[in-house]
Amino acid sequence: MGISERCLQLWVKRFNDSGIDGVTYRPKSGRLRSIPIEDVQSKILPVLNDPSSADRHHWTVVSLCGWLKSERKLNISYRTLVRYLHEHNYGRRIPRLIPEPPNKDKWTQQRNEFIPKLLDLLKDPQVDVFFGDESGFEGDP
Repeated sequence: MGISERCLQLWVKRFNDSGIDGVTYRPKSGRLRSIPIEDVQSKILPVLNDPSSADRHHWTVVSLCGWLKSERKLNISYRTLVRYLHEHNYGRRIPRLIPEPPNKDKWTQQRNEFIPKLLDLLKDPQVDVFFGDESGFEGDP
C-alpha cells in the first residue's frame, strides 16, 4: 500500500484510542486566521454588500483592502481578503471591453432592426427579459 509499518501502527493506535475519528480527523496545520470568521461576517461582508455605507459606489478587492486597513484598522493582506471572500462564495468579476464589430454598418442595421422586437418582448407578460449584466451568466457558448 506504500505506507510504512510505523504509519500503520500509528493508525491502529489512533483507531483504538478514538475510533474512526482518530484516524480521519486531524486539525489543519498552519497559522491561525488573522481575522476570526465572525469578524469577517460582521465587519467586512456588510460593507462589501453595501458600498454606500462607506461612501463608495462599488468595490475592488484592492480598494476594499486599503479601506479596511485605513478605516477599520484591520491588519489584513490582499491575498487573505481574497481567500476570505472565496470562503463566502464571492467570485472574481473581470469587466471586459466589447470588441468592435468587423462590419459596423451591418451591426448598426441589425441593432436597429432588433430594437422594435425587444420593445415587444418587454411588453409581453409571458416573457422575462434579462440583459447580459443582470443575468449572472456570460454569453459565451
